[in-house]
Amino acid sequence: MARVLQVVERHKADKGYRFLNYIIDLAFAMIIIWTLMLVFVIAKYFITGADIEETIDQIADMNPLIDRVGTVLMCSFILFLVEKFSNGRSLGKLITGTKVVKADGSDLTTDDLLKRNFTRAVPFDQLSFLVNIGWHDNWSNTRVVRIKDYDRARSMQK
Repeated sequence: MARVLQVVERHKADKGYRFLNYIIDLAFAMIIIWTLMLVFVIAKYFITGADIEETIDQIADMNPLIDRVGTVLMCSFILFLVEKFSNGRSLGKLITGTKVVKADGSDLTTDDLLKRNFTRAVPFDQLSFLVNIGWHDNWSNTRVVRIKDYDRARSMQK
């Protein structure tokens, strides 16, 4: 296992922040997905002339397994993009004053964020936080920290 800095461990966000981040990020991702589905339905209407209600019915009648897996993968991809372009901060993390950092203090890479966000698709990942570190944090060697406290402590170390 990679080295974990004490400053990272000391300033980890508690489970309340993590849960709030999860709820906000999930709601944000679902709004994006619903918006994309609406754009798809409207585009299909204008391009092919397909009936809007019929297209909505086709989406609603989708295989539930494909729907769930597709939704999880789309949520993971949306959160990956947001964290990639905001340097480890999703909407929930922006609101709660937290961010993702590498456990060893080095800079986040695209690979780290891909691992982090796509391991969320593992069943019961959300329940892994009841024990200690969530699987998607552990497997990607990342942590979520309170940004002000973490940055202050890092600047004192220099």
